[in-house]
Amino acid sequence: MIARIATSALLAPVVIGLVWWHFIATTVLIVAVAAFTSFEISRLVAGNQSIGQRLLAPIGAALLVLVPAVSANERWWLGALIGAVVLIGGPGWPVGIVAKLFSKSNQRFADWALIASAGGYSGALLCLVVVLRMGPNGIRWTLFALLVTWAYDSAAFAAGRTLGHHAFMAHISPRKTWEGVAGGTIASILVTAAFFPILPFEGWQVVPLGLLLSAAAQTGDLVASMLKRDAGVKDSGTVIPGHGGILDRVDAFLFVVPCVLVVASLIG
Repeated sequence: MIARIATSALLAPVVIGLVWWHFIATTVLIVAVAAFTSFEISRLVAGNQSIGQRLLAPIGAALLVLVPAVSANERWWLGALIGAVVLIGGPGWPVGIVAKLFSKSNQRFADWALIASAGGYSGALLCLVVVLRMGPNGIRWTLFALLVTWAYDSAAFAAGRTLGHHAFMAHISPRKTWEGVAGGTIASILVTAAFFPILPFEGWQVVPLGLLLSAAAQTGDLVASMLKRDAGVKDSGTVIPGHGGILDRVDAFLFVVPCVLVVASLIG
């Protein structure tokens, strides 16, 4: 518990500072997060494969995040590079689907698909952070997505730990409770209300938006819990003291960002 609070206190200002500072700093941060997250997912779904083969996931995820960051005239080479990595791989690096034609494994396509999906999952969702940051009021919308996610996670954890008695989706995550869901939802609504003066949504939209984002955060958390439960592990990794892996910290954010992007696109 103490390690979790201390780590959050150290990491949150760094992330906020990078998002506030510059678009490039945000992009570099998201590239790193996408790469680490996808590598953790590849370990969970395809841990029987070598590290060299599982590198397809982080490389693919990082390249996907870069797509919206480069100009339209430069995307052709990035698309060609993604295609080369996904389809072919590289010399001595048989990770592409074409390279799998020369493998004698009985799980050739499945092996490739598992790793490719690990990269696609985190890369495709996290590239939307770059799109959000580039748009109108991009800094504010991005910080809103971050803070509402953190608020949900923290409040759900605290409420579930102190007040939780009624199980919620126990077949996926035995520790989740309805009390935790309620605490996280209230926190999401409060953060949404706090952003009301600086973002262009109306007062009547605060509660519906808070409910939408809390549902998105909970769904993302459950998807990650399902993945970890299928893999038979508690945490996705050990990179962050008190939290586990990178996926353990961004699972809810992966689903919050698309919702915030849609809202920002509709509202401005």
